[in-house]
Amino acid sequence: MIPPGELAQRVDEAAGKLGKSGITAADRRVLSNGIRITFTGNSRSCSINFYYSEKKGFSVVPAGGDNDLSQRIKRILILDSPGIPDETWTGSDEAGKGDYMGPLTAAAVYVDRGRAEQYRNIGITDSKMLSNDSVRGYAERIRETSDGCFSIVSVSPLDYNRRFSELSRKGMNSLDLLAECHAEAIRDILSKNPIPMRVIIDKFCNEKRIAYLLPEGDYILDLRIRGESDPAVAAASILARDAYLDGLDRISRKFGITAMSGSGRETDRIVREFVGSFGSDALDEIAKVHFKNTLKVLSLFT
Repeated sequence: MIPPGELAQRVDEAAGKLGKSGITAADRRVLSNGIRITFTGNSRSCSINFYYSEKKGFSVVPAGGDNDLSQRIKRILILDSPGIPDETWTGSDEAGKGDYMGPLTAAAVYVDRGRAEQYRNIGITDSKMLSNDSVRGYAERIRETSDGCFSIVSVSPLDYNRRFSELSRKGMNSLDLLAECHAEAIRDILSKNPIPMRVIIDKFCNEKRIAYLLPEGDYILDLRIRGESDPAVAAASILARDAYLDGLDRISRKFGITAMSGSGRETDRIVREFVGSFGSDALDEIAKVHFKNTLKVLSLFT
């Protein structure tokens, strides 16, 4: 690890370079393994974490705030700087977490700067901003152009309910199951590729809940609020959503119903009709039964 004083000197040099481009360092905070600075420019602000290791060198990691300003800072400090090695990272996201019907899915995507730029150029963004048809189209493009650089985990309702029950007996909950899914996708993608400089996870929990599940390696774990602003996480969100939609389609074909996302009245109506046709014991096959929806639906049959 670089001596703290030397890291501070390099950060000062970076701040000076940004100052020449009209970007001002407004606040500085020392982290356990780096330095975070809040920058402002053109009425925008963002935070950047700076790290250094012998293996990876000087790292510039966005840590929240305006994404355009963050990317401009990265271009100034990294993309336009000769002699800095190519950067790689992995992003992960999930789908189905708040949906009563269907599976829980997670995906991880491995990128370098070239692939990340390619994703930006073709319009890859947070899947929540896209229609289902657009998600399907983008997911196909990601799969076609990213062989070996993505991993998808899909936990069917039946398996979800079994695993949730096992975790509940240990005093754990659905966030622990979600952490397992993220970690499984990340472990798989890192088994196929060199260890990246960082792993970005769209934040749903604290570090303690997931860090112990992740593979060992000299990478930065970045649990990021609104992580989908990163192209790797955005691509992962699309693949996870696409896999979730596949899960709904499988349920619909198997039982002759219209399985749908969400957890509102229309979902309850579909599940209520399903229970009327197939019985309450079959509910495990289409829904996450620990949701409050189950009590509402089954109360109508007592």
